[in-house]
Amino acid sequence: MAEFSPHSGVIKNGQHVLPLRVYYEDTDAGGVVYHANYLKYMERGRSDMIRSLGISQEEMLKFLEPGDIKFVVIRSEVDYVKPAKLDDEITVHTNVSKLGKASLVMEQEIRRSDEVLAKGIIKVAALNEENKPARLPKKILEKINEVIKE
Repeated sequence: MAEFSPHSGVIKNGQHVLPLRVYYEDTDAGGVVYHANYLKYMERGRSDMIRSLGISQEEMLKFLEPGDIKFVVIRSEVDYVKPAKLDDEITVHTNVSKLGKASLVMEQEIRRSDEVLAKGIIKVAALNEENKPARLPKKILEKINEVIKE
């Protein structure tokens, strides 16, 4: 597995875990996390999982290598179970549940300790430089398959 910053979380047992803290800016006037911020937390989890695999989305966006792609969310489904609150220590758990030829589905949970706060199912598609669907590059498939098999 590629080296990564400790701020990018860790991959264990086929799942990426990213620790976060709820800041004042994340909450509403009642000190509860605003619903849209759960999607931001999930985005961080997905991005850091990809980074932890040694895949640079920033480099791929330059489209310098044949087969470079960008990821776009094409579907999101979120269940809000319990509220996260100001100063909570939370974790974003991300795993790939389905790997297609040009897309992947990730299941995510946001937790406070073992308590599930939100659950999401996010489908992302691979697009080429012309914003058309593209196959996932072999190097990405191999790295994701490594995680799935853990």
